Amino acid sequence: MVWHNDNHGSETESETKIAQMLMDRIRDSVRLCMHDCSGVAFSGGIDSSLIAFVAASMNPEIGLYAIGMRGSHDMKQAEKAATLLGLHDRLHLCECTPEDIKSALLPVMHATGSTNPVAVGIGLCMYFVSGCASKYGASVLLTGQGADELFAGYKRYEQVFDDGGLDRELERDMLALHDQVERDAAVARLNGVELRMPMLCSGVIDLAREIDAGLKIRRQDGYIRKYILRRASAGHLPAELAQAPKKAAQYGTGIQNVLRRMARRDGVTQGEFLAQTRSRNLRQSGFSAF
Repeated sequence: MVWHNDNHGSETESETKIAQMLMDRIRDSVRLCMHDCSGVAFSGGIDSSLIAFVAASMNPEIGLYAIGMRGSHDMKQAEKAATLLGLHDRLHLCECTPEDIKSALLPVMHATGSTNPVAVGIGLCMYFVSGCASKYGASVLLTGQGADELFAGYKRYEQVFDDGGLDRELERDMLALHDQVERDAAVARLNGVELRMPMLCSGVIDLAREIDAGLKIRRQDGYIRKYILRRASAGHLPAELAQAPKKAAQYGTGIQNVLRRMARRDGVTQGEFLAQTRSRNLRQSGFSAF
């Protein structure tokens, strides 16, 4: 491992060095992913804010694309974060409606090959943000995907951290991430957009795998998840963004709540609603079965 907790002084020095190394790797990865027609999928959380900050330093004209239901957490947070970053004039907000979600269900289920509610909820988010990017002329979209699996961003990691199994859990999730990446890319292609993921470039992955679990989750008045990523962001992002809590896109946008209400209106679960929607409309839509 790169970091060993020998004493307080060496710990602080080592943390600083690793944070700088990580920031350098992220900067290099963003540079590799940049394209003349790039944009950033932007929710205003630490991952997308860090990608946006680095990308904007390379191309001040880069667009930031945020989606969600009217009044949703992600729409408000994106506006707030873009303002804090001095990029509000680069932010494009695309509001979703229940009708938009209903019309997108079949293509998203077909592209993802799934009727799983979480997979479809995530797919819908990607469908709308890639559509927003395409609308404003971006054909390549940078996302922060992979940061949670590399640096322990999910709440469920806290228990395995206490049990000493965080590294194994993260490695399993990284292996499973491949399928999610493929599904997201397939959805974005529906709008003619290519996804690029700087956090999943080899330089970032290789360094992340060497970083000790104690730098990914820190016990300090509770748990600080993605601790080293937050340290790397310090001095680059406003503290309010560097310390922003995790909120999954399908919930932060309000899209999952719309699916839940649609299912409840039919008196079924979300999974049943999606399966029934697919069955009712598959033949007339022209999509083949998956």
